[in-house]
Amino acid sequence: MNLAAQLIDSEFFEDMRAHVTRNYQIADFYRDRYEATCEELYDNKCRAVDNCAKWWDIEHYTALNVKDIKRVNLCRDKFCFNCQSMLAAKRFSKFVPVLEENARKYKILHVVFTVPNCEPDELKPLLDRMYRKFPFVLRYFKGQAKVRGVDFVKYGYAGAVRGLEVSYNSEEKTYHPHFHCMLLLRRGVDLRGKHTNAYSFDHFDPTQKHKFSDFEILLQKIWYLLLNDCKVTADNLERLKIGYDVQASDPQGNYHEVFKYACKGAFKGGEGAAIYQAQIFWTLYEALHSRRMIQGYGALHNFNDLDGEILEEDTAALYAAYVAKLQEVEKPVFK
Repeated sequence: MNLAAQLIDSEFFEDMRAHVTRNYQIADFYRDRYEATCEELYDNKCRAVDNCAKWWDIEHYTALNVKDIKRVNLCRDKFCFNCQSMLAAKRFSKFVPVLEENARKYKILHVVFTVPNCEPDELKPLLDRMYRKFPFVLRYFKGQAKVRGVDFVKYGYAGAVRGLEVSYNSEEKTYHPHFHCMLLLRRGVDLRGKHTNAYSFDHFDPTQKHKFSDFEILLQKIWYLLLNDCKVTADNLERLKIGYDVQASDPQGNYHEVFKYACKGAFKGGEGAAIYQAQIFWTLYEALHSRRMIQGYGALHNFNDLDGEILEEDTAALYAAYVAKLQEVEKPVFK
């Protein structure tokens, strides 16, 4: 990772150190699997995670007292809180111009697609189904699929970013996969809450009930029908009394936070996180293996989850100019 032409304060290093505090446990999981299988893949993962952010290549300009960080070894593991935090920050900085441009043209919503909690052995096939079915939801709003008597185009869908999160219910020992999405709709679309159902409860205030818009009810029903391999028809939409929980919220212009939330990573890291339990870790590992965490559609189709590559800075020209100025004064000492 090239931290090109940036001044880095001590807080950056403190955050990085905090983010790798529990990496030794992830490394232990890989080490145990390597010893059990003798597969070199797990030995490599063990070493990479264990050494994440511990080795730095630095050129020191002693007279100017400038230390140029040439490279930081990063493991780029899905379960490394450090790398995932850096990915989230880089995604945000890279796509701010895209967000600004689209915010002027569209209404930006935060939409969460959920499914009922599942048992450990059900997680991977459930994620397979969610990934396979989600694009079909968007096809209706793009006008590529039609349902008699239902006007999808009126919502003015323009694009989306879909991010996966998986949480763990420690009491029931079940998994809760869900998609956090940023959705672009036309400005002025009617999203007034009119309906209540079993999903209307407010987690933070039990005395309040969330009222769903026609748009949310439509999403709930389509999501249910698709995931249960039922045809999306006018009759089935009418007959279905309640679908799966899908909730849309208007960030009132605070779309930057929506993007950060949608793209923060598949699970919460940090102290006490469930992934530091071996059985949970391996359930998640198998379910998330080779799976794209973030995906863009429509006006946001250029958004890519580049994983390790996105950690590489794209400021090569600026960086080269900065280093050239330093070297006009002195040559660095490599450490």
